[in-house]
Amino acid sequence: MRHVLFCLLITPQTLYAGLERYSHLVAADISPAAPAHGEVRVTYLGTNGFQFESGRHALLVDPYFSRINFSRVVLGLPVQPDLHRIDEAMTHLARKVDAIVVTHGHIDHLLDAPLLMRKTEARLIGSRTAIELAERAGAPGSRCDPVTAGDVRHIGPWKIRVLTATHDRLFWVVPFAGEARGAGPPRRAADWVCGEPLAYLIEVAGERIFIDSGGTPAVLPPADLTPVDLAILGVALPDSRARFSAAVRRLRPGYVFPSHQDNFFRPLSAGFEFGPLTDFPGLLRNYERDALPGHLILLDYFRPWTLRRE
Repeated sequence: MRHVLFCLLITPQTLYAGLERYSHLVAADISPAAPAHGEVRVTYLGTNGFQFESGRHALLVDPYFSRINFSRVVLGLPVQPDLHRIDEAMTHLARKVDAIVVTHGHIDHLLDAPLLMRKTEARLIGSRTAIELAERAGAPGSRCDPVTAGDVRHIGPWKIRVLTATHDRLFWVVPFAGEARGAGPPRRAADWVCGEPLAYLIEVAGERIFIDSGGTPAVLPPADLTPVDLAILGVALPDSRARFSAAVRRLRPGYVFPSHQDNFFRPLSAGFEFGPLTDFPGLLRNYERDALPGHLILLDYFRPWTLRRE
């Protein structure tokens, strides 16, 4: 599998991989001013990472700034958060964060969360496996909150509903599947196992945001969520792209952002590049062919966009 993945990393798709050709789809505020009262501002942090702001409150989902090198992942070398990259990214974040919400335990979703908890005083919300991994990596247990589908959390102005999800497959298997093993801190990418994938409905200031990191066609968002103001749907792999149209129809969003499309082995400072396994041109064709509801948008790193109801 490693040889196949290496070949995929150098496919011609990476040669036209920026957002330039889709600039008409990129949503961003003209002014960097803080969101006004009653507004919700969305900032894309790369991979499946987001900051949501409402008034003086902020919520992070899947923040991942370290962007571990591909070779370290596939060769099973030790991995750890990149302090410089995290500090650099934090210049774009709110000073205080109410909570960090994670969809599952892979390194590109959870690795940086324990350190960010200490820097922002945030609590952590995630599956039992994700919480166990985070605590073993140094997250303060008093601020770790394991959740399962059906749970609801109220934190500041945020209402967070926890939903069932699946993880999309790479070559017919979920990468690093299963539950946490061993007792010590996770050392390699393979130690940051998926665990129980979760999706979330986040409600704040009258807006409703659905977010997952991908999935399989067998599991769609619950029918009782609709309509939502913003649907964030991971589309990194074929499974999640195969369910995309059905998920959008189910959610009936005002806006839809196809997430988890960038090359998350590249530093954020290098700029957005579509990942080698993604297929945004095909997804866009299907979106237009199927006449799906909502406005399809793209977001660039650290360029805030204020969600305004249609």
